[in-house]
Amino acid sequence: MIRLADNEITKRFFLINTIRITFLSVLLILSIFLLLFQSEFPIFLFVLFIVVSLIISFFYFAVLNVWNKKLLIYSQIITDIGIITGIVYFSGGVTSPFYFLFFLPIVVSAYFLSRRDTIYTAAFSYIVFGIISDLMYLKVLKFYPGPFDFKITNNEFIYNLIISFIAFTFFAIISSYYFENIKKKRKELRSVQENLKDLNLLNNLVVERMEEGLIVSNSKGNIISYNEKAKMLLVLKNNSNIFRIIGIKNSGYLKERIFHFDNRYQVKLEKKDRILEISISLITDIYAFKEVFVFMVIDLTNRTAIEEELKRKEHFALIGEMSAGLAHEIRNPLASISGSIQYLKKDLSLKKESRNLMNIIVKESVRLSESIEEFLQFSKTSPINKEKFDLSCIVDEIIEISLIRHKNVIYKKRYSNGNIIYADREKINRAVWNIINNSIKAVNNNGIIEVNIFRSDEDVVLSISDNGSGINGSEIEKIFIPFYSKFTSGIGLGMAIVKRIIDEHGFRIKIISEIKKGTEVTIWFKTK
Repeated sequence: MIRLADNEITKRFFLINTIRITFLSVLLILSIFLLLFQSEFPIFLFVLFIVVSLIISFFYFAVLNVWNKKLLIYSQIITDIGIITGIVYFSGGVTSPFYFLFFLPIVVSAYFLSRRDTIYTAAFSYIVFGIISDLMYLKVLKFYPGPFDFKITNNEFIYNLIISFIAFTFFAIISSYYFENIKKKRKELRSVQENLKDLNLLNNLVVERMEEGLIVSNSKGNIISYNEKAKMLLVLKNNSNIFRIIGIKNSGYLKERIFHFDNRYQVKLEKKDRILEISISLITDIYAFKEVFVFMVIDLTNRTAIEEELKRKEHFALIGEMSAGLAHEIRNPLASISGSIQYLKKDLSLKKESRNLMNIIVKESVRLSESIEEFLQFSKTSPINKEKFDLSCIVDEIIEISLIRHKNVIYKKRYSNGNIIYADREKINRAVWNIINNSIKAVNNNGIIEVNIFRSDEDVVLSISDNGSGINGSEIEKIFIPFYSKFTSGIGLGMAIVKRIIDEHGFRIKIISEIKKGTEVTIWFKTK
């Protein structure tokens, strides 16, 4: 049974056939040389036989990649036995010094085939050798003593046959056992090589896909290997020296630092707009390197930004808590002051100037109260209570309320069917109210506001646009920042509240604006 891959069989067959052709060529040269000295020996027939054998061997080269490999090997073994039988016949039969050549097909069989096939080959070789020897000894075939002219007795003849049988048998057993072990070891080696190859590929894949950069250098800082992340973070080149990049003098200083920090020394490096942390460790006596340094490069830019953002939020949260408490304390006295002024205005007879002053106090008290209420809403956090409701109903309610106070604003509505969203009704109401209120301010209580509600894939989209003053590009980037406002009224918390509500729900908001042409605010709501 063939147990080797086709390409391996081809290589081995090519080698054996080359050895066979070389041997036959040497034998041909010797035969031609003997032709000058041996007239009794049929050298011409022997030379002709060798030439035919060479032609057959070259023929096998021609069909090497055409014939079935199994058929080719069996055919070659049978051909070899035939060639060797001819050589033995012309050189003295059982007395021939070339009968050991029968070991060649046995070796070939052991090399390519199973142990059973090798035993069969040895048996067939012995049978052929025995038949040709018997026929020559019984003078059925003519005996050619060859150049050696050995004399052989009956006992010697039987002895030679027995010895050849033992030799063929033992050689078949030993060679098959030897090559079986070689095949087994080669198969194990191939398996180990495949596993090693897979592990190497996996290792390379893992290293290349690491979130951190990895660099390995020798004791002089010359880079041996690195992954793409390290190349991107440190802008590495083929001749880069990692010691120079991170500002280390030499390996002696680095080893001292590493040993001092228990084989893990860290340095921070600012590279352009990035903040990098480089962790360095030392590995000794590995492969051809006495020592190598391993550098793990971690990009701290985002982490640092997040930490700063958290600190900023904590700072603002503390200020917000204090401000909310202060605003709450201001709201109650302010309500008392406003109520008292309104009562006095009704009860007292005042001059026109004094009455105007009291009206201003009441008006400003109401405005201040509204600002405090808006600030308290911004600082207040509450859980989201989601439910399914019709977005168009909320928008219509807000528009009706706004028309009571702003009669000169014209609304153009265009709704599609199926406007059910899944969100917190109260918070969405507040967000839509703040957007429409901003649009009213933008048109200065006298303009057109368009409200469109439509479906886009699985989302319900709300678009509110006006023909007001518009916002330039730099202001759009600041529109969601708390306490930033382009209007004189209000404290700039309306759109900040809108952004927080939208972010809490995981919705999406976009603002498009152009100076003197208007602003459009678009929100994508989820339906489930």
